[in-house]
Formats: sequence, structure tokens, C-alpha cells
Amino acid sequence: MKELIKQEIIRYVRENENNYSNEIQAPYFDEPLVQFASATDELFRQYKEIIAPEHLTPQEVFNIAYAGEATSPQTVISVVLPVSEKIRQSNRSQKEWASDEWTLLRSFGDDAFIDGLNAHLSGFLNNKGYKTVEPTALKDFKKYANEQGPLSNWSQRHVAFAAGLGTFSINDGFITEKGMAIRLTSFVTEVVIEPDKRQAENHTANCLYLSKGTCKACFKRCPVGAITEKGHDKIVCVQRCYGEESQSRAKAIGGNPGAGSGCGLCQTNIPCEFSNPMAAVNR
Repeated sequence: MKELIKQEIIRYVRENENNYSNEIQAPYFDEPLVQFASATDELFRQYKEIIAPEHLTPQEVFNIAYAGEATSPQTVISVVLPVSEKIRQSNRSQKEWASDEWTLLRSFGDDAFIDGLNAHLSGFLNNKGYKTVEPTALKDFKKYANEQGPLSNWSQRHVAFAAGLGTFSINDGFITEKGMAIRLTSFVTEVVIEPDKRQAENHTANCLYLSKGTCKACFKRCPVGAITEKGHDKIVCVQRCYGEESQSRAKAIGGNPGAGSGCGLCQTNIPCEFSNPMAAVNR
């Protein structure tokens, strides 16, 4: 079943027409990475302390989706969608704002395509008799903010860490074997699948700056100075990526103003853009 799920996700990403932009003349995403965590992994309980008490466990996701039913999830599926080379390349030369290609990715790749993938895989497994939920589709899913900036009650990056897909960066990105220029999605299911092992020594092991004290490439790429030795200023970052000017830039090229233009400068033209930089260091 593990391989069947992987291949179905890979097939969908490769073949679905929504993963192609006529404006860009390229796909939004390259071949995905897929890994699995146990729904009873202690990390999911710890996330209530690490992230916020409101952060959902897989069991709570099932309790919401299947209220009144005595059912328990067994597995969490995490998917890494690497941004395609043409879109990444377009953003490498940018200094102040995201490229048009990166902006269109936010409007049509992040929404139409990923939403379609989520609906497809949930339906695929439900049709095989396995209850499956995409947590961010729940009515109880929420994005909110505290004094440190925005957060949600289902963090795709933390789910990906639990599944062994990578580690965090100084800029709050998530560095996988296919780099940081990615999107993430995940599912909670009652399918019993052997979890993948976490190989990283710690939760920031793939970041050159946090592991070796070198690099700082993302510091230099940020047009508003939101990344420093102290970490990532989420509030400054959000104002830049999703504020009024960002929304206007998206609207001007036919994108969704609500999605904004994003930025992605700290995810491109850096050592961890499309690979794990620590892999070369550790050879």
C-alpha cells in the first residue's frame, strides 16, 4: 500500500493538467517526495507545546472529521512538491519582488492544483475503504497570529519533519532532499503503513547556518531584512509578501490578489534552493 500511494501521488503530479501553466509554459511542480509518519508518533503531542496548544493531533483531526464515530488514524502522509526549475530560475535574479512566474505559482499552483491533489488522494483512499482526511480542508482548520506572527493549527512543515522529509532553516523554511523551494501538503488516514525513519540529528540539521555557522545567503536575499542571526521576523515578512502592494502586483498580471505575489527570494539563488546542502558537506 505504501508504494501504491506514492505512485498515485507521483502519477497525479505528472499527469494532471492543472500542474501546467500556459503562461509560464512549464509545470508548477516537479516529481514529489512522499513519506509517512505514525499517527501515534509522540511528536504530534509535543507540537502542542512546541507550536501552540491549539495544534491538532492526528486523532483530533479524525475526531473532527468523523465526529461520533469510534475510529482512529494510523498514518500521516506528507508530500513535498518541489517548485519546477523554470519558476525557480525566474526568481533567482529578482532583488525586490517575486518574479511573475513565482506570483502565478501562488495563485494557480498553490490553490487550484494542490487543492485538486488533496481532493484526489483523499477520494482515492476513501474509495478503497480507508477513512482519509486532508486537515486543512476541515472547517476547524484555522490560520491565526500571536505576538511572533502567523501560525496555523496544522503545520505542514512540522508534519513533514515528523515524516523524516527534512529539517527547518533559519528563515523558517523547510529544507528537504529537493531543497527549500517547495510546497507541502499532508493527509491523515486509517491505512496502516510502516513509518519512515527520521535521519536528521536534530530539527535544524540541514541548515548550513544553524549547523555550521556558515552561509547567510538567505539573509542577503531578503529585501526587507526579515532574516538575521536572531531568526526570522514573521511579521515583517508577512507584511511584505501579502500586503497591499503585493496584492496589487498579483492582480496586475492576472493572479489572485488574495494570494499576493509572495516573495520566495530567500528560497531561490541560495545553496538549499533545490537540494540539501548538508549532503555535500557530509560526504
